Amino acid sequence: MISGITSLIKAKSLTYLSQLANNSDSIAPMLTKDTLSNIAILRTYQKEGTKEDVAERAIEDFSTGAVWLLAIPAIKKIIDKTIYPIFKLNSKIDCRNLTNEFIEKAKNAANISQEEKDFFKSLTKSSVLKHKNAFLAKFAVSTIISALALIGIIKLKQKTTKDKLEKEINLNFASKTLVDNSIQNNKLHNNFKNKAKGSNISFGANPANLFLYNPIANTAILDGVITTTRLKEARKGERKEVALKEGFQIAFIYGLAKPIQKFFEAVGNKLNCPIDADPIVIFDKNLKENLSASKDKIKQILQTVKNEDLKDAIYNLDIVKDKALLELLEQNGAINLIKENGSIKAISYLNFINNKDIKKSLEAFLNLEKNIGKIKAIKGYKTVSVILNVLIAIGMIGKLQPKLVLFIRKLLNNGDNRNPAIVAQEKEMLNKKLKLQ
Repeated sequence: MISGITSLIKAKSLTYLSQLANNSDSIAPMLTKDTLSNIAILRTYQKEGTKEDVAERAIEDFSTGAVWLLAIPAIKKIIDKTIYPIFKLNSKIDCRNLTNEFIEKAKNAANISQEEKDFFKSLTKSSVLKHKNAFLAKFAVSTIISALALIGIIKLKQKTTKDKLEKEINLNFASKTLVDNSIQNNKLHNNFKNKAKGSNISFGANPANLFLYNPIANTAILDGVITTTRLKEARKGERKEVALKEGFQIAFIYGLAKPIQKFFEAVGNKLNCPIDADPIVIFDKNLKENLSASKDKIKQILQTVKNEDLKDAIYNLDIVKDKALLELLEQNGAINLIKENGSIKAISYLNFINNKDIKKSLEAFLNLEKNIGKIKAIKGYKTVSVILNVLIAIGMIGKLQPKLVLFIRKLLNNGDNRNPAIVAQEKEMLNKKLKLQ
């Protein structure tokens, strides 16, 4: 039983490592970086900032993070389970495969499952159109609902801060009035009344397909909504802070994630320690055997097949003879296989196969095969590179960014580290109260 649990933990850890390594189309790296950097931001403001900073970051960052990264897939899943069955639609089909040419190919394919073949045979012009329209509607609905929720969260944060300030100021004024009424006839108070008169009252300041089919690009739309809303709704004095924070977020979660990964891969290639392949490939116990059995076929495909025809070559692979190569391609995320009791039965024709992904995978396999003698070093370097990519983002977003914000505040406000927008808001409320006195 213990060995079974250990195996399960290893498998889950490997799957998560695989997702973390995929900065192109997995939200796992983004979710991890966003969550851990938000925790780091909160800790930094707890130690060096103010309680208002802590409260606002806790409300806004974690709430927007949850909606930003999880809402779209959750809403799509709900639509898949509820709306699609009502209209007898297949939620697994990639609409890029719904071309006349591909449908005809699938109908006559030899290595396709009977279930998928029946699906393609059942398609009509009307049902193809329904699938495409449903997919577009699902994309639009999930994105719009998530965007509206994000806008609401950002506005809620500011309203919560304003309400807390008003409550605090009202309590302070109520306390002062009570004290004044109780001591106004006191002789000691009267002796110093004139001296105290006029003194200040001190209050402590507490491309279309890219967006349609790539989850990261889809999420980028929401990030655009978040950034635009935060800048638009920024209170007087905090717009530059907001811009700085959003700049760090966009740079290290989107812009630099892939280049950092590419940098580690380039270093690995220089050291004959290639890590281009997915961790599931690299850590597979049958890797050496699969590479040995596949290398001749891989070379043949790369030498004789044009780049634009690579996916056709994969569809034409023999399920039995080319089993090892098919396993490698699935592990690398390039194709999906239909299996029964662990045995390959067919290649899935519902999922879209990208020629570029096939070429990259085949080249990565050959590179691994050449350096299979250094597999222990490759495994170690792959793990370290993935973790470092995450840690760099957390350090920049979660530590450097809030420290820069606090440094700039102190520099521009005579050492005061409070949010200038909250300070201005508090002063405005106090002035209104004082005028009513």
